[in-house]
Amino acid sequence: MSKLGILLNSDKYRDDVVGIIKAAKAAGHDVSVFMMDDGTLLASDISSECSGDAEFAYCDHSAEPRGVKDVQGASAGSQYQNAVMVHDADKVVVF
Repeated sequence: MSKLGILLNSDKYRDDVVGIIKAAKAAGHDVSVFMMDDGTLLASDISSECSGDAEFAYCDHSAEPRGVKDVQGASAGSQYQNAVMVHDADKVVVF
């Protein structure tokens, strides 16, 4: 089983990201998602739709000016969580 990391820094690819998360999970892979910049605008939506399919974290520094806070199912953090995800992943996809 491999681990897929998804870095989401745009709010334009919601359906693609959800599809990849679900397909990777169905294939038996672990999935981690880190959201930053405009990607944080999708944090609540994607973490609720894909609950149980992936681990979710978002950059609190990026989220705050966009009005995103206290996202259920995702942990607020920093670029440290991004670095951990990249380190632990076998592959990383960026949107």
